[in-house]
Amino acid sequence: MSDMSMKKKWSNRIKKRIEGIVLYVLYGGLFELYKRDSRIQREVDSWKHGMTYCLQCHKNGPSLYIRKTGRGLERLDPRIQSDYDTCFQFKSVDSAFLVFTGHMGIAGAYAAHGFTMKGDIGTAMSFSRSVDLVEAYLFPKFITRRILKEIPEKEMSALGLYIRIAGGILSGRYRMTRENKITYTARTAGGAS
Repeated sequence: MSDMSMKKKWSNRIKKRIEGIVLYVLYGGLFELYKRDSRIQREVDSWKHGMTYCLQCHKNGPSLYIRKTGRGLERLDPRIQSDYDTCFQFKSVDSAFLVFTGHMGIAGAYAAHGFTMKGDIGTAMSFSRSVDLVEAYLFPKFITRRILKEIPEKEMSALGLYIRIAGGILSGRYRMTRENKITYTARTAGGAS
């Protein structure tokens, strides 16, 4: 029994590590494609200035906080940031792992009740469409056929995107902002500006 729980503990640690890496690459993909894919640019431009999205692998797992700014997208530090306008939270390490490794799409995870969503459904769908487009670039075709209803055409090569993401990682372009940002909702509801 204790061997099994130790095995599960190590398995969860490895899965969390992989999920954190995937979130980092996902942000890199969104950041780079915002400048190079007209569909992602349209989606992000439709978000209100200050709109904050959260993608949590599970309650105590890795998280990605993204905020829309006048210059595009900004990655926020999840250890400091706690506010969001829209959040997708996976219910378990395993459900997040299935999505982030291409075994299941967002739509499949939703149908399987693998995550909860808090916030406005319209902004959630916009974020979800953006993530689907990034996945179409990052995953090979045999995976995207399985997880997406249709495979969108690419406006740049996947290899070009990977090279840009690698350059972004090496140059520190995806560093987190180390301050708690006020969300769009909090600001419009009378919160501090």
